Amino acid sequence: MRPPLVAVLVGFLILTSGCLGLTAPDQPPSDQRALDALNRSQNATADVRSYRTTVDGTLSASESDESITLEVTGNVAVDVAGRRMNATTGIEDVDGTVRTRQTAPKRSYISGYTAYTECARMGWERQNLSASRAWLTYTPVGQQLAVLNETNVYWRGTEVIDGTETVVVVGYPSKQALRAVPEVRGASATEVQDANIENATVTLWLDSKTHRPVQAQREIEVADSGATATATVTFDFAGYDEPTSVRRPEFDEDAIWQMGCPSAT
Repeated sequence: MRPPLVAVLVGFLILTSGCLGLTAPDQPPSDQRALDALNRSQNATADVRSYRTTVDGTLSASESDESITLEVTGNVAVDVAGRRMNATTGIEDVDGTVRTRQTAPKRSYISGYTAYTECARMGWERQNLSASRAWLTYTPVGQQLAVLNETNVYWRGTEVIDGTETVVVVGYPSKQALRAVPEVRGASATEVQDANIENATVTLWLDSKTHRPVQAQREIEVADSGATATATVTFDFAGYDEPTSVRRPEFDEDAIWQMGCPSAT
């Protein structure tokens, strides 16, 4: 059953930036207003001490007469000053002809430049992150800014989000742009590494006064061996510089998987 597999993995790849086979068409040069807005946002987030993110999205996939729609939810707490992050992500089916096995929410934890991700079957996987990149790049806000910094960006006017006036910047990242941004592994992408991403769009809403990100959205369309999948995931950012609790999950450091999580099959 390809649809649920494609949809679930595409969802996790969107959350962690992804690096599949996208070949973007030639794009016009960036809008100067968009570049200026992005630069102001990067400067404004350089001294952020903490923030929170909520994640909400929909993944839909179909093949022949089978289809599935999944709902993505997540919560992320980031202590930038202490270089620690907690993330919990859940996926459940809400519609379609194919049903998936329900699983517990997946947890991730970053401490310094070491990331830990809960495995589907048992235990945790450890990943060493490169200290050559700014630590913020491994968190949701940093991921969106880093991706847009690797591609042409365009001004899409202003919009009010929950009472906050924002400016809107959009980009259409290529495979190279996505791969240029370091990711924290959230799930294995082995099954869809050869998938063809037909379209990828990253939209960022920036507070017009503070220039900090208020919301981001990733939209990706994939075709793979006759199956098609569409994913739209929205990130809402809040609680900048507010007290944020980030705790290390309970796991045995001596029982960590060093070479990736064991296969779920």
